[in-house]
Parts: sequence; structure tokens; C-alpha cells
Amino acid sequence: MQALADKVWANPAFHAAASRLQRAWLAQDIGVTQDDRPDLEEVVHIVQASAILACSKVPAHREQAYRSMTSAFDLYGASELPLDQAARVVLARLVNFPAMATRPSIRDALANLPASLITEEFVVSDRRTVSHRGQPTVLTDYQFKLWRRLVSGKRVAVSAPTSAGKSFVLKSFITKRLEEPDPLTVVYIVPTRALIAQVSADIRKVLNDDSGVSGGVEVITVPIESKQFLPGRAVYVLTQERLRMMLSAHPAFYAHLIVVDEAHSISDGARGVLLQWTVEDLLKRLPTVQLLFASPIIRNLDVFGRIFDLADIDTLPGGDPTVAQNFLVATFNDAEVGDLTLRYVESPFVQTNFGNVALGHRSVTRVEKLVNLAIHFGRDASNIVYANGAGDAETIALAISGRLNRQPTPRRQALAKLVADTVHWSYALVTCVKQGVAFHYSNMPTQIRTAVEDAVSQGDIDYLVCTTTLLQGVNLPAKNLFLCRPKKGDSEPLESVDFWNLAGRAGRLMKEFQGNIFLIDYDNWRRKPLEQPRDATVVPAIEAGILRRNADLLRVVERPESQRTEIDHVDAVFSHLLYEYFSGSLSRMLKRIPIFGDTTPGSLALQKAIAEAAVDITLPASVLRISPNISPHRQQALYRRLHSHAEISHEAAKALVPKHPSDREAYQSYADILEICHKVIEGRPDDSRLHRFLAFIALSWMRGTPLPQIIQNQLRRSTDPDRRRVIRNTLEIVEKRVRYQCVRLFSCYGAILAEVLQNVGLPDIAKSLPSIPLFLELGASDKTTLSLMSHNLSRATATRLTPHAPSRDLNPEEAVKWLRRAPVENYRLPALLLEEILELRGDKPVEKSDDDAF
Repeated sequence: MQALADKVWANPAFHAAASRLQRAWLAQDIGVTQDDRPDLEEVVHIVQASAILACSKVPAHREQAYRSMTSAFDLYGASELPLDQAARVVLARLVNFPAMATRPSIRDALANLPASLITEEFVVSDRRTVSHRGQPTVLTDYQFKLWRRLVSGKRVAVSAPTSAGKSFVLKSFITKRLEEPDPLTVVYIVPTRALIAQVSADIRKVLNDDSGVSGGVEVITVPIESKQFLPGRAVYVLTQERLRMMLSAHPAFYAHLIVVDEAHSISDGARGVLLQWTVEDLLKRLPTVQLLFASPIIRNLDVFGRIFDLADIDTLPGGDPTVAQNFLVATFNDAEVGDLTLRYVESPFVQTNFGNVALGHRSVTRVEKLVNLAIHFGRDASNIVYANGAGDAETIALAISGRLNRQPTPRRQALAKLVADTVHWSYALVTCVKQGVAFHYSNMPTQIRTAVEDAVSQGDIDYLVCTTTLLQGVNLPAKNLFLCRPKKGDSEPLESVDFWNLAGRAGRLMKEFQGNIFLIDYDNWRRKPLEQPRDATVVPAIEAGILRRNADLLRVVERPESQRTEIDHVDAVFSHLLYEYFSGSLSRMLKRIPIFGDTTPGSLALQKAIAEAAVDITLPASVLRISPNISPHRQQALYRRLHSHAEISHEAAKALVPKHPSDREAYQSYADILEICHKVIEGRPDDSRLHRFLAFIALSWMRGTPLPQIIQNQLRRSTDPDRRRVIRNTLEIVEKRVRYQCVRLFSCYGAILAEVLQNVGLPDIAKSLPSIPLFLELGASDKTTLSLMSHNLSRATATRLTPHAPSRDLNPEEAVKWLRRAPVENYRLPALLLEEILELRGDKPVEKSDDDAF
């Protein structure tokens, strides 16, 4: 069959006919006139060729078979030719069984096939059938390879396109492991809080639907305090920062299975260093732990085995995508009236004219072009519009919603009310969602991002304007994707790997066979991603810090008092290297770094600098590692500062202890702590008053003050007339200043203060410090609120429920027991908050996502 497929592929007539067919399908799909359409006789030949190419081992052959067959079916249906049966045969040979559910007639065509083809499909499907939820489930070839490796207990590093179905296999495997009654701890590491919500919800759905799972299994998304017991059977879905808190609070905590989702984020600066460090910690606690590293398409999957010094990691690259993407370049001929030419991208270097389109609207600016194309080509479809930042996303979303004249549906009204009650009534999203438009960026509250994602999945939102947050694993595919001179950050053009990762969001499995990507003004893009590789080489952040920022690293190691504007990444690398030195494994670690090694002049100079720096560091390694992204020199300086004060008297030492947020003196306590940390750790000038402002915001946040109230206070104080910008800035203060920088500083302060108190003879106080970093991370400090949030309720919901609870001191078991009988319908909660509670209580059926069917 391979020889026959090669012969078909070498025939120019096939490619010409297939190109005409693809263009005809695309013209119909986007509403452009095309006269050149294959006749039925030609379609028969194309379908026959597709059936042959589907048996090939060459990815390009298989992709063409998929495109041609699905285009033929969508264009001609099954009225004149049995194209539903032919499509089923081709999809079966491609082992793309999920795509059969895209069209009912293909899904139901098996009974009409000849016996020989039915037998062929059964043979193919039987070889790739596994038991899932007690039912046989047919996997794609890639999924089956991954499944076999996982069930055999292997450690695996996988890389595949967005739609290859990794998540389905992974969640199915987790539930299979949980079918046994034995204790089991799964740690699922995700790079963002947004993914915590999505992954934990997906796992809960699988567990709720799976009657074969033995015993109670908890899905935990917030760190458990040191005083609480750990459940015997649990799935922890955490970012590396939350996992660091767990590891610090519970020295005996370990995992049987670790999943590192979006594992390429190990290259992401200080957070990448922290990710590597947390995985190393878990490996030390249970060296036999099973590991899975999952990423989009990267070329050096062996990097994970190398950096963790593991020789038994299987690599599984590739995997056919289950949907296809089409690229269309839009070039404006007359921007003033919106006339443009479309070109179809047949290959990275070949673009053919596809047709002219008159938008009828001025399209001079980038925003105008994105808005006009999205509205013209995106009607009656799901659409993603890429924006260059949060402000840009709001502007585009408001412009699209302003052009639509829709009567808000009850679901859209409910979402608008949730946004108004959870963020602020004047937040731009309130206006947008009423018209079925939303935006999505990193500083939005997790609950609102999750609500937007749910609305997109359910079809209530059909225009989503997103930033780079969509590159971080959030599963939100759409029919169409629109890009115009895309950037990542303030000025840098989107990297080719990020572009291809984003492009993989075009096309929704089991809703359409192909997705469309509109590249606007592509000729003026600073980078041409179509001509660049789809995969990337991952360079771990630790190695990047050593190889690419060696001069900065040496300066930080050798001159601790030097002023720096960017500290996190280099400090994190220094912390890790010093820990390896104290552990006696620095040379071995450096030896694993290609080119650098442990005996090169640069390596020897670095090792010498680390050894000299270690002389001045008296803090135990166990303390330093609690704050891995803060320079050990700065931590040592903070220790000296606190120790000199604590030596005066026990009363002076006790005065250093942070107050609980409920304490009347909490504000001054936090202002004093932040002032010390800003001066000693961040090197801020003495006249800086940032610590007082952050102490006020942090205290409000920890006390559970509603976000709308925090925003309203900022609107009153600000002299900026742009309310949108003030709201965005406030969200950024909460997400980046409070929930990241303040968490980082209070965590370091607490760890070093505990060491100080231990050394001055106050060990009991050292063991009872309030969990300020956890309170900052979650935005709550009442025990009842924290207990409700531990059951995956949002902050907004938990803080609204707490005043109704019989006590503010309920533990997680007591809180959920109360919630199950509480008359929540009488609490006047927004509809979507009430749904959140009812879903937790099991009073409402959990809707299945597309991924469940996959």
C-alpha cells in the first residue's frame, strides 16, 4: 500500500484536482464565489486516492487524505454518491475515530458498508480499543501508543498538536489508576491558575461519571495547611507555586504519579526554575514515581530525561491532528472602503489568489481590520481574535460587540451579572458578553475566565478576543482564528512556535472537520511564521540562565549588593546552584548541560564563585529552597536584619511575627514587613511608600473584601479618567503584586523568621506563624472560607457563603456538610454562583464536554 500511495502522490493530476476540491470547499465555507469546482467523476477519483493515501505512513499523505475526503463530503453530501460510507472508511484507516462523530450520517454509516470494509474497520478499531468507564473506547493510533506506555508504568515525555487527544488519555489513565482501592496521590502540575480550574473540573467530571473508581477521591486545588491531614486518595491540580507551598508545609508528602502539563514551561524564567525544582523534590521523596511530561510540538523531548537524570523516559513525538487548518492571507487593496484580496496558502512558500472581498467598512487600523474581518467571516461560527495585550483585547471586543445588534439571551445576561457582581459594573466585559463577545487575559479573576470559557464551550459566546493566555494550555478551540501583526508582550512579534500552538486552536473536534486562520496584513508581519519550524527546542530556564546570562549570574553570585532591575530568573538559578553545591551534586548537575559541562573554564569559574558565596551563607538549604526565586545573599541579609532585632528580647522577636488578617494591627504589621522586604530583598529606596499601598490592598484581599469594592476604591482614588485602564491596573495589582510578588516576599520572610525564632529560643512561635502566603494566594483568611474554597468553590462564592455559615471556623468536612443542607437558594446569589454551589452538592447534572466524548 505504501508503494501505491507513493504512486498516487507522484501524480500531478491528483494534486490539481485535490487543490480545486479544497478551494471549492473553502469558498463555500467562508462565503466566497468560486467557479472552479470538481465534477462528480473527478470527486470519485479523489476519494479513491484518499482511501489509498490514508494507508500511508507519510504524514503529508495522511493529512491530504483527511482534507480531500472531508471536503468532498461537506461539499457533495451523500445524496448522489455514498460519500458518508467513503468518509468512514478513510477516517477508520486514519484511525481518526473521534472525527466520525462530526457528521451523523458518517457516524451511522457502518451498517451500510460492504462486509470486507466492516471487517477492516473492526480489525483496526479492536487493536486500539481500551476499557474506559467500564465501556470499550476506541483510541487514535497516537492515543493508543500513549495509553500502552502509561498502563505499563513507564515514564513518558509526549509532544503532539493541540487536538491530538493527550488530555483524554491522561484523564482516562488517572481514573484507571484510581479503580484500585490502594492509596494513590496524583500531582497534576499546570502553569496557570486558569488551567487549575479547567483541569480540575475535567477530572471531577470524569470521576463523577466513572462508577468504577474505588473509594472517595478528592480533587484538591489549594495547598493544604501543615496542621491538616492529607487524604489517602487524591488528585492535586496545582501550579508550581502552590505545589511549593504543599512541599514546604508537608515534608512527608509525596506522589505516585506526576503529570507535568505544558512541560515546555520549564524554560519560563524563574517559574521554569521553580517547576524543575518541585519535580526534583518529588523525585527525591519517591524515586520510583511515574512521570508524564506533556507539551505541544517540541523537538527535543529527551531534554526531560537529561535534566532530571532519568534514563528510563520514553519519548513519544508527533501524532496526527484530528482536525485540519487552512491559512488565508488577507491583503487590503483599498483600506478606506475595506476592499481586500484573499490568498490561500497551499504551502509555506506558495500562495494563490482566492478572491476579492468588499467589507464595506473603513479598515485602516489594525483594530478595524480585525473587527471587520471577524464580523464578515465569523457570523454563525465560533471565532477567536488574537489581541496584543489586555487593553487591546478590551478595545477589540468592545468594537465587535458595538457592531452586533443582538437581544441578550438569559445565559448572556446571567454572565453579565456575574461579571458585574464579581469584578465591577463598569468592567468592559459586562457590555461585551450581552452581545456574545468576550475577552480573555491573564489578570482577569480565575472565576471570570472560567465562566467565559464555559460560555464559549456552550455557544453563548461566539467571539472570543484573547491574548497569550490561550497559549498556556487553555482548551478553547474555535472555527475561525483572526490575527493581525500578532505580538507576545509589549513589542516582540509572536514566535513561530507560539503561532503554531495558537493555530492549533482553529477547528473544533466533532463540530467541524477543518478550521480557518485569517492572517491579516501578513506581508507586513515582522516575522513570517508560515516559513518557520512548527516545533521548538526547549532550553530549561536553569540552563538558559547559565549559558545565556552567565555574566549576570556571576555578578549576582559575586556581588550581592549590586542593584538589578530584573532579579527573578538569575536569582532563581543562583539559588538552585547553591542548593546543588550544599548537596554535593553541583558538578554532576553542570556535567549534564551540553557544551558547558563541569570542566570548561566557564564552568570552573562559576563553581568557584558559588563555593565562595557559600561561605557567607549560613542559612540552611532547607530554608533557602522555600524561596527559590530570591537571591540567597538577599535572604541572608534579611536573616541578619531580623536576627539583630530578635536578639534584643523575646518581646522584640515576637513583634516581628505577622499578625493574622483579622487582627486590628494587621495593616501596620504588613506595612512594616513589606518595607523591610522591599529594602533588603528588592533594593527599593528608603523613601518608597509602595509598601503601605500594597499592605492596604493585601489586607483587603485577605479579609475577603469583594473585588468590586477594591476596584471602586481605586476608581475613587485615581486621577486617571480612563476607567477601563484603572480597572485593568487594579486587576494587575491583585494578580501580580499581591498574588505573586507579595506571596513571594511573605513566604521568604516567614521562612527566615521561623529560623530566627528557632535560633533565639522561641520554637513554639516558629511553628505557629499564620499562613500569610496562602491567604494572599487565595484571597481569604477565614477558616470557613478557605474550607469552602478547598472544595473548588470560587473566592466570590465562598466569601458570600461564609456569613451564612454557623461558624467562621469550619474545617473542610464541616463546611461541605453544612453546605449540603444550607438553603442557598435564599441567599440571593447570582445565577452562575448558585450553579457552582449546586454542582458541588450534586443537585445539578454535570454537563459533558467534547473532550469527554473523545
